[in-house]
Amino acid sequence: MQDFGKEDDNEKHSKIQRNSKVFITRAIFFMAAMTFFALGLGHIHSINPPQLHIDIKNMKEAHALKQQQVVHQQPPKAFEEVDLELAASVDVLDGQVRARKETGVIMETDEEGLKLTKKLQEATIKLLIHRYGAKTHHSKFRVVVDVVYPHSIIHDPDSESNKGQFVIEMAPIDIIPCSVFYFLEIARTYKGGEFHRNAGHVLQAAAQSEATKGHRSMPFQEYSPEHPHAQYTTGYAGRPSGPGWYVSIQDNTANHGPGSQQKKNPHEADSNFGRIVEGVDSGVIAKIHSVPQSGWLDKENCVKITLSILANSISEPDQWSEWKMPVS
Repeated sequence: MQDFGKEDDNEKHSKIQRNSKVFITRAIFFMAAMTFFALGLGHIHSINPPQLHIDIKNMKEAHALKQQQVVHQQPPKAFEEVDLELAASVDVLDGQVRARKETGVIMETDEEGLKLTKKLQEATIKLLIHRYGAKTHHSKFRVVVDVVYPHSIIHDPDSESNKGQFVIEMAPIDIIPCSVFYFLEIARTYKGGEFHRNAGHVLQAAAQSEATKGHRSMPFQEYSPEHPHAQYTTGYAGRPSGPGWYVSIQDNTANHGPGSQQKKNPHEADSNFGRIVEGVDSGVIAKIHSVPQSGWLDKENCVKITLSILANSISEPDQWSEWKMPVS
């Protein structure tokens, strides 16, 4: 008699084993497929980031570009606006230098004084570059001095013999920028002046201009041994120097150089600003010196002068033309 129940149990058990093997096999294949898929997707992402990441990056780049365009589209400041800003900076430092000098310190050796004068010189160079085109358009400046002689030294007042001219070339702005700037400003805003002193070593002139309103002098005694008071150089009279100025008709290193005209400060000198490049050989300086009076001159012996500015071209340094104030 056959045991059918036992056979059925064996068959069921065998079927369960087969089904389990199939399930496990499928599960392994499924997991392997998922693993390969995941690895492949990661590789794709490493080469091509997800679209969302690309969009964010593009948005950031577009925003940055737009900001740059906005900045570039803003109109530049007008010449006058920049000029006022630079001049205001110079005025502030000018006041600080004057205040320090008034304390009685020796500016040429005082640490704070040297720091302030250097800042003032640097700010003045920036203003010279902007206002006058120094270093960008012009490498040198000259001031033309037109002279009208008094009747006491001319024979025919109605002829051209009553007129003369000499030319002052400004010193390099890198060594005495404040002195050069001051005289250019005197010439730029000039109202009038004359030689009113005929001494044995100098011809001294008075100057009236917007730059010297209130008899404004130099803020400090700017001096450089690179531009000493040699014969036919030009300097500022007095301590503090200016606005009066003079032509040295002899070497005045001892009279106006370091340690001169006072005993307290062995470093202090008259501020110097230029040298005569035309007018000596033609006899103009000698003719001014020939007025029939020495020392401070009476009105009838004063020599009237007018000033104008010339500038050369960086590309053609020997070519000179009348300088004019830039406009926006």
